[in-house]
Amino acid sequence: MNRSKFSEILNRTLISGDVSDAQLNKAMRPIRQVLLELKPDKLYRYRSVNPNNIDALKSDSIYTVTADRFNDPYDSLIQYDIDSIEKIIMATANADFMAALRDLIKANSLPSEVPNFFPNGEFNMAFSNLLKTDLTNKNEVTQGLISMANNIIALIRVIIPLAVQQIRNSVTYACFSEKVDSITMWSHYADYHKGFALGYSNPNLSFDSLNKVSCGLFPVTYDNIRYNANSFIAWTIYNIFGIKMKQPDRLANIKAGLQKSTDWSYENEWRLICTVPLQERAKPDATPITICPNEIYYGSRISKEDKILLHEIALKKKLSEYEMSIDNASSNYRMIIKPATF
Repeated sequence: MNRSKFSEILNRTLISGDVSDAQLNKAMRPIRQVLLELKPDKLYRYRSVNPNNIDALKSDSIYTVTADRFNDPYDSLIQYDIDSIEKIIMATANADFMAALRDLIKANSLPSEVPNFFPNGEFNMAFSNLLKTDLTNKNEVTQGLISMANNIIALIRVIIPLAVQQIRNSVTYACFSEKVDSITMWSHYADYHKGFALGYSNPNLSFDSLNKVSCGLFPVTYDNIRYNANSFIAWTIYNIFGIKMKQPDRLANIKAGLQKSTDWSYENEWRLICTVPLQERAKPDATPITICPNEIYYGSRISKEDKILLHEIALKKKLSEYEMSIDNASSNYRMIIKPATF
């Protein structure tokens, strides 16, 4: 089993917003099975030495944050095409289309899924009006539809950025790696090797225990194609307008947060994704989760003072302690791990 297979299973799993808990659990079984097969024995979290990270270590806290706080502006950035949406709207803004649509409605030939997306009768209300519309003067009807379509497009251009931001903030993330000996990761996320890394064992990151706090741990998949969220965007826009449309896929925000550019594949990343609603979070952009580390790794450039500070915390928590160093005898750019000395 590999990440590509996980991505294939995840993306073909569609769970609509009206499924029961039993149906949800059944739909999630293949995903849970893949996660059990994929999850490594240990995962690591790179940290810089600062008061927030020290306090988090003392309290065994991991803060999951919204994607807009990440260093990659493309992170969790969904793909949508306003131009395509506009073309669809304008293509329907003519009397001939309305007449054809009316014929389908009269013949009861529309797919049953269409009205099902409107549980409060909005579909029936809109198209009962269409059935009464006089389409005799096609030019007049088309001009009216074009005017209406332009107003809708103008509104969509204002609403879509709000919808995208709402989607990005709907979940929070914390990042882990399968590797603790990545030179690049120590540079990017541990203050140029002056920080530390924490090791977490598999039992402390089990799906079942995290599920109790509305969180799950998933592997990131790397691709040059972003997650297409046109249907998710439409659902979010309806919600902004207060129209209760059936959610097309309850996993959409998770899928969006697990696709990254292949440029980042060296990170071998796993993500802790929390779906705690915004109104229930301690902070709008962060959710604290309690997970205990088992190990601590000191960067090769960590200061003596910072190392002693972390060592005292590690002793109280009975963490295994290691330090990273450069292998001067190696012909490769390789880091070595050895028991920490003081």
